[in-house]
Amino acid sequence: MLKKTQMVAVSKEFYEGKHMRKIKDKALRKYWENRDTEFELNKKNYTGPHCCLDMHYGVEDKDNPENISPCDFNKKFRGYYLAATKGPGGKEMSYCPFCGKRLPKELSDEWFDILEKEYGLDLPLTSKQYNKIPAEFLTDEWWKKRGL
Repeated sequence: MLKKTQMVAVSKEFYEGKHMRKIKDKALRKYWENRDTEFELNKKNYTGPHCCLDMHYGVEDKDNPENISPCDFNKKFRGYYLAATKGPGGKEMSYCPFCGKRLPKELSDEWFDILEKEYGLDLPLTSKQYNKIPAEFLTDEWWKKRGL
C-alpha cells in the first residue's frame, strides 16, 4: 500500500508527464503519447452539454469502473452535485472542479413553482399528484422548452 506522500509523488509525476519516461516499449509509448495528445485536443474542442470534457466524463460515464468522479448531474433540474458519501443526496456545486467555470443555475425551485402555478400541483412528489406531472417535467425538456 502506498503512503500518502508516495501517492502525491506518483500523482505529480503522472500529471507532469514523467510517467512516459518509464515506458520502454517504443510502440506502446507512442500509443500513449498519441492518446494523450488526442485527449488534450478533444478537451480543447469540446462543445457538449457540459462545461468541459472532464465534467462530461465525470457525470455521463458512470458505468465505467474507471470513473471515480464524485460529480453527479440531474438533467431534470440542471443541477450539478457532489455525491453524498453516506445516504441519499449531495452538495450542489457552483463551479466545475475540473475547469473552474461557473455552472448554470440549478432549477429545482423553478420546477416546483411552475408545476404549482401552471398545473396546480403544490405537492408534486406525493403519490396523489406524481401521476399528474406532465411527461416533459420528468426530463430536461421543460426547462429547455422555456429557455431557462
